[in-house]
Amino acid sequence: MSLQRRRRSDQPTKAEKLFVLLSDHRWHTTRELSRRVGHAFAVAIYRLRHEPRYHYDIERQRHPTKPFQHQYRLIDPPNG
Repeated sequence: MSLQRRRRSDQPTKAEKLFVLLSDHRWHTTRELSRRVGHAFAVAIYRLRHEPRYHYDIERQRHPTKPFQHQYRLIDPPNG
């Protein structure tokens, strides 16, 4: 029996879950992303930023009131 895990085609990847969440272009905290996407959401952010099939601009900033937390949002692509 193979130990290799197979992703079921009806389940979205973490990158897809993250994109759906960030597609409102609002700020989302690390806590929210961790809860809704999974603790390894940093890999999903990397994929959305760097893989050719995605290549989205995701902004990060420190949370204004919560130390040790950041916020992320999807930036609209430039027109033209």
